[in-house]
Amino acid sequence: MLMSLSRLPTFIMFGMLLLMLAFLVSLPAKAFAKPSIKLISTSASTTLPKAKTGFPHPNDPNQLFFVQRTSNANTIVYAAQFDANGELNKRRPVIAYWRRYAEQGQTMPLRWYERVFGFGVRARRNPKGDGYFVSFNAMRNHTVELRQSGPFEASLWTRYNNRDFELVYGYLDLDEKSLLPKVDRLRLYTTTKGTRGYFTHLIAVSGGEYQE
Repeated sequence: MLMSLSRLPTFIMFGMLLLMLAFLVSLPAKAFAKPSIKLISTSASTTLPKAKTGFPHPNDPNQLFFVQRTSNANTIVYAAQFDANGELNKRRPVIAYWRRYAEQGQTMPLRWYERVFGFGVRARRNPKGDGYFVSFNAMRNHTVELRQSGPFEASLWTRYNNRDFELVYGYLDLDEKSLLPKVDRLRLYTTTKGTRGYFTHLIAVSGGEYQE
C-alpha cells in the first residue's frame, strides 16, 4: 500500500520537489504528471561526485544549493541573503536565479512562471529556534531548514532516518527519446556534520511523463 504524501519522509518529499522543478525547467508551458519515487541506494564518497562531465558546478557567493539536469548545463542556484551584520535577511533570506552555463554563464532572474509555479521560495522563521523553514512554490506543504552557523554563513538541511543531511545539489536524468520527456532518475548529493565526505542518494522515478 502506498504511503500518503503527508507521511513520506522529508528526504523523499524533497526529491519529489526536485522532479517538479525539473519539469518546469524543460517545458515551462507544460503541466506534468505526478511522479512516484523510491529511494534505491545511498553511497558515500570522499569527494563530491560530478553527475555530468562538462557541466560546471556553480560556486556563487552565499550559495546554498543548485539543481541541474541532463538536457543542458543551465542551472538553478539558491543563495542566502544577509544584512550588513551578516545575519540572514528577515524579509527574504533565500533567493533563486539562473546560472546560464549553456549560454555565456551569466546569471538571469527567474521568469515569472518559474518563480510562481516552481522555483520560487518562501521562508518563515522557525518559532522554536534560529533559522527558517523554506518551502518551494512547487510543493508548499513540505519544507527544508535554513540554518545559520555564523556571520554570512548558512546552509539548507533535510532529514532522513533520524539523520540530518546538508543539501549540496540535485541532478535529474531525463529520458528524451519520446515526444514527451520524462524523469527516469534523481541523484541527490548531500553531506553531514562531522564527516569530510559526501553521500549520493539514488532515487528511481516512475510516472513522470509530461502532459499537455
